[in-house]
Order: sequence, then structure tokens, then C-alpha cells
Amino acid sequence: MLRSGPMDRRLQTSGLLLILGLLVEGFCLLWARPIAFVVLLGLGGGMIASGVLFFLYSLLFVAHSSKDEKPNDPRGP
Repeated sequence: MLRSGPMDRRLQTSGLLLILGLLVEGFCLLWARPIAFVVLLGLGGGMIASGVLFFLYSLLFVAHSSKDEKPNDPRGP
């Protein structure tokens, strides 16, 4: 079963951006036109950079916001 907490959702989003960026770069390797290099850097590189930066942002700010929440106590209230 998939979890759907705020950190999990952000990790899925950053992973999706990374995968899409790699797919764009993979297709650009098969495309033999000069514009392929521009697409590789602009679209593929931009998506990968966005995924990495969103991942780092998630690590910094979601971790701080979850500190305020009280962890679940298995012994009960």
C-alpha cells in the first residue's frame, strides 16, 4: 500500500521530474538534428535540475514542518 504523506508526495513529484528529464534526453540521443542539443539542454536538463532542486527543497522544508507534529505513540494516549 502506498503512503501519501507530504514527504512521500514530494518525493514522487521529484522522481517523476527526473524520469521525464531522462526520457527527454534519451529521445534526443536518437534525434539527429541540431535542435536536439537545444532540447536536450533546455527541456531535459531543466527537468532534471528541477527534480533535484525540488528534492532538496523537500528535504529541508518538509522535515522542519513535521517536527511540530507529535509522533504516534504505540502505547496509546
